[in-house]
Amino acid sequence: MAQKVEQKTMWDKLGSVDYRIIYAVFLILMIIPVLSPLGIPMKVSPNTQTYYDNIMKLPKGSVILFHNWVSLDVWSDTGPILIVTFKMLWSIPQDRDITIIMYQSTSDAAIKVHDLLKGECKPPQWRLDTYGKTWVDFGYQLVYYSELTMASTAADFKSIIAQDYYGKPTMDIEVVKKVAARKAPFDVLNAYDFDLFIWGSWGCTDPDVYVRQWWTAGSPAYFLPQLFMTIGNCVPNAMPYVGADKPIRAYIPGSAGAAELELLTGFKGDGTKMADITDLGGIGTVVFFILGNVAFFGKKYLSKREV
Repeated sequence: MAQKVEQKTMWDKLGSVDYRIIYAVFLILMIIPVLSPLGIPMKVSPNTQTYYDNIMKLPKGSVILFHNWVSLDVWSDTGPILIVTFKMLWSIPQDRDITIIMYQSTSDAAIKVHDLLKGECKPPQWRLDTYGKTWVDFGYQLVYYSELTMASTAADFKSIIAQDYYGKPTMDIEVVKKVAARKAPFDVLNAYDFDLFIWGSWGCTDPDVYVRQWWTAGSPAYFLPQLFMTIGNCVPNAMPYVGADKPIRAYIPGSAGAAELELLTGFKGDGTKMADITDLGGIGTVVFFILGNVAFFGKKYLSKREV
């Protein structure tokens, strides 16, 4: 008597795809953005747009204080913010006459930032040619770790930051003297002399400190507008200070926010890569979920077995 052989239907085959094929598909989906960021369209939040506008639409002749925030233990989430912000600042045309005064306040930054400035975040040639005249790098400074030192820096830059990265005394630098001369006292660089402060931290109570020392301090108050680079967990602590008429005008929360900023500026980087990986992984998951359900219900209701 012949043995009955149950043949696999199309639905059986669809529902029993080798798991190694599924793994291979997901691996390919994740590798593609790493090799070449796609920039999958996403909605740019009003907050990210405000961050962008506060930098790119500054009035001619404005002065930016830029805290080069680096924390290598959360670099994958925060590094893309610093990098795209650097690229935005360097893309501002020379005829806008935007002055940039920057410093680093973590040991991580002392290691990382100057590698970036020689590579991915290298300033344009006209900036390199006008160092000390249109921008200055004060290097690693112990401003971040004490509210007292931060208060002293805001009141008189040279009281804490005595020289630039190359060892030149603060008040001997041409751009510092030019900026200090904008407002009295004309021989002191302080928070009154800046138009925008870009800073970062993943210490979730730090917004309180920065608002106290760079907004409400001073007599009269400094009222220095700020942009905040951070991680998503710190956003709730910053929200009371965020708004068009408040100390923090906008913030970028982690690599997801950096991806929006990269999309807005056209400077695709690690934020875009991580967003693309997430999106393509999600697309793959949905596709295999649909195929699995099609196979299940097709087999249950539509299949015909042949002997």
